[in-house]
Amino acid sequence: MGRAFWHVGSLERKFAEQLEQIRRKNAQMAQLLQLKQRYEQLLIVSNEQSMREVSYENLQQVIEELVDAWYVKMGTLLYLRLSLESADGVVYYESVRGNPDHPHIRHTVAEQIVVDEQRDSPLAPRYVVVLAKTAAEEADEREMEHPFFQLLAVNVRGLVLRCLHENQSLELRLMEQEMELARRIQLLLIPEERMVLPRLQAKAVYLPVAYVGGDYVDYVRIDQRYTCFVVADASGHGLPASLMANGIRSALRAVIQTCWEPDLILDRLNKLLYADLSKTRSFITMLIAVYDAVAHKLFLSRAGHPQPVYLSASRVGLLPCAGGLGLGMSPDSRYVREEMPIAEDGMLLVYTDGLPDLKQHDSNRYPDKWRRELSALWDECRTSPEDRIALVEKRVWELTRAGQQTDDISLLILQFQSAAKKEGEGA
Repeated sequence: MGRAFWHVGSLERKFAEQLEQIRRKNAQMAQLLQLKQRYEQLLIVSNEQSMREVSYENLQQVIEELVDAWYVKMGTLLYLRLSLESADGVVYYESVRGNPDHPHIRHTVAEQIVVDEQRDSPLAPRYVVVLAKTAAEEADEREMEHPFFQLLAVNVRGLVLRCLHENQSLELRLMEQEMELARRIQLLLIPEERMVLPRLQAKAVYLPVAYVGGDYVDYVRIDQRYTCFVVADASGHGLPASLMANGIRSALRAVIQTCWEPDLILDRLNKLLYADLSKTRSFITMLIAVYDAVAHKLFLSRAGHPQPVYLSASRVGLLPCAGGLGLGMSPDSRYVREEMPIAEDGMLLVYTDGLPDLKQHDSNRYPDKWRRELSALWDECRTSPEDRIALVEKRVWELTRAGQQTDDISLLILQFQSAAKKEGEGA
């Protein structure tokens, strides 16, 4: 009888143990189901936030709503702190819920993820930091809490990055608008219309490699006798170079009020601009040609600028022209004045180095090829019924499209008639 009772008791104990195991498994399953439901709910909240329009104006509000959702839906959560911090631990922003000293706290979770390794500012913090304190006691439950807080940190990082990218896009659009405005202003300063004098015509061509550039081409009537033509190239590209080019325009107009000689104009421009150019380690190359309508000749002076191209029936090639240092390279630079009587029909092309640079990929044959192209251009000008200046301008556009433009291109086209031609007769 005793053995029978012992077997019954053993069976009851095993049954009780099995019931306890089942109860624990059911509790774990219920807990897992509850955690799964919470995770799904928080994922829904995350997805809803990801669909919202987010900017720096409402970023903090959206973060507060996320923190609220986590604090309410995480059943064991007693304290939650989310912060945006610098690499040195400076807190740019924080959101806090609960009591960090709650007596039922049993577990602490700390998460830190990088927002942007290259930036560190209130608008682009280095880290998102999450500190959570919960009442979870079981090891399994504690382990399962980590993904919840990682999800919160990842969501906030995504919001910050969206704001950062949106802000960058906005800044880029604003910059593009400003650069477009600068381009329009610079184009207004370049002569658009052809200058027509009794025995000389001039046309400016300007092709910046960016929105704006450092090239400057212009022509100005000094008086009834003298007309000043100028082509300049400020070192560098973009907005800084364009500001220098605009400065040249103002300085030139001031200088020609008191002199017409191109060498004196260069000398005075160098003295005016040297201090500012030397501070920025910049320089300007320039060629000035002054047309004397009475003597029918050109006076030229060059400051580190490429030699002009002369096109006529007697000669095609570079026009020998003594040159000095570019403006801003020495305070004591001196410049030579060359005299060119106009004895035949022809053209003079004054350009910046961006034009011949289009063909430099032709290696050592570049100079010969350039001269051959100029000869062919002049032959076409002589034989074609089309306007010569328009032909040259058309050819420059073709070269630009065919080549890889890496520098600003400016071209001044001067077309002249011999003194023997009657006023108004075609060239």
